[in-house]
Amino acid sequence: MAVAMLLTGELVTKENYEQLTRKMFGSYPMSTEESPDGLIIHTAGATPDGWYVYDIWESKESFERFLEQKLGPAVHELVGEGGPRPEPQFYEIEVLVRGR
Repeated sequence: MAVAMLLTGELVTKENYEQLTRKMFGSYPMSTEESPDGLIIHTAGATPDGWYVYDIWESKESFERFLEQKLGPAVHELVGEGGPRPEPQFYEIEVLVRGR
């Protein structure tokens, strides 16, 4: 089942997002060709309270594979061991309609 993943909070900043994207994909923003397996939609942007990342994944396991293989190592390289990390929130998607 598809899931939405929301990442937000004081540790999620535009600067951190850009640095992580460049670290994982070599450029900013990530291109469609570089997108990880299982990713359906990726969005990121400003909110009144900071920055957010909102994705739709084929499954929570797809996101967890990406976290283990790409995102986790990139975060570790940029922030080091044991630093605070934002916790993703997951929501099951009952209805997913793609536009034309």
